[in-house]
Amino acid sequence: MEIILNREDFSNGIKIVEKITSQKAIQPILSNILIEGISNDRIKISATDLNLAINYKTKAQVIKEGSTTISARKISEIVSKLSSVDITIKAQEDSDNIKIKSGKTEFDLIGLNAREFPKIIDENTQEDFKTIIINKNEFSKAIKQVIFAVSTQETQAVLTGVCFTAQGNMLELAATDGNRLTRVQKEIQTTIDETINFIIPAKTLSEIQRISSIVEDENIILKIQKNKIIFEFENLTFQSRLIDGIYPKYQQLIPNEGEKKIIIDRCELINAIERVSIMVNDRTNVVKFNFTQGQLEIMADTSEAGKSKDYIDIEYNFDDMLTAFNYKYVLDGLKTMDSKNVEIEISDVLAASIFKPQDSKDNYICLIMPVKVQ
Repeated sequence: MEIILNREDFSNGIKIVEKITSQKAIQPILSNILIEGISNDRIKISATDLNLAINYKTKAQVIKEGSTTISARKISEIVSKLSSVDITIKAQEDSDNIKIKSGKTEFDLIGLNAREFPKIIDENTQEDFKTIIINKNEFSKAIKQVIFAVSTQETQAVLTGVCFTAQGNMLELAATDGNRLTRVQKEIQTTIDETINFIIPAKTLSEIQRISSIVEDENIILKIQKNKIIFEFENLTFQSRLIDGIYPKYQQLIPNEGEKKIIIDRCELINAIERVSIMVNDRTNVVKFNFTQGQLEIMADTSEAGKSKDYIDIEYNFDDMLTAFNYKYVLDGLKTMDSKNVEIEISDVLAASIFKPQDSKDNYICLIMPVKVQ
């Protein structure tokens, strides 16, 4: 194989795929990227850790067809240090070694045989997939709104991912760790005749957010099969395993509407919580919320350091109410919203409370379980 490619194009391709490689894998080939000539003017760069896999196509002058693998870490370091515009990569015919040349600079790398590289993504597969098309930016925003609530406890595998439900022209995302629940709904550009449910690992969704920020496509295509999902862009294909299992029936946890409704300026609430939390107990992270007519008092205290309190004006016309939350959970939810005001719905001081942007078009909610006030 021999190819000539633009340094910037190659650098962008490496940045996209190298995070999918596995540097500590038992199989050394998994720390390499695969480079293949697929036409006279295109190459494909691939990487996998066996759970995730990615193919990225970019422009190149293919002098001689073929394929080779190169250490992702080494090629990334090399390309970042080169100054010439063009890079020539030539795989030796009688070995797995690779020669890289750019201007007056040359490198001879020891590679691994391309035939050892696992073929994870079959772009010509005829398998039966359910297809969802959605705006890339809206999808990335939806991920941001829910992903912080996934569980980090591996003992509950299904809770380490985000639950997706597609029906008609709506896609619903939900995540919970048992103490809080996030849910958002987005409109899709395809119609799903039957309800489909699947759970995508949080790591996969973090990678999709990263990739979405790099590629220029307007839409993203999701292809869902029994145990895997493929994300397709014009020049990129990304595949992940799905989490096997049944997600809890989280819809039953969401109250129809809280008896008491509070409206607060979102930024003012964030700033007040951040000020008060300086004095919070680091073990419990509890901040008290004292709702009175027209005002919210936010309090924290520790026996070792002292107390803090802050006041902000609110819209609230009910009896006085004292409740408490893990302040980090509240801030996580508030910071994903982009509305001026946040609406809080509470039925009882010990019942789950709903935080949501006022006049939300996406039916976005962050449900948080309160902490018993001591």
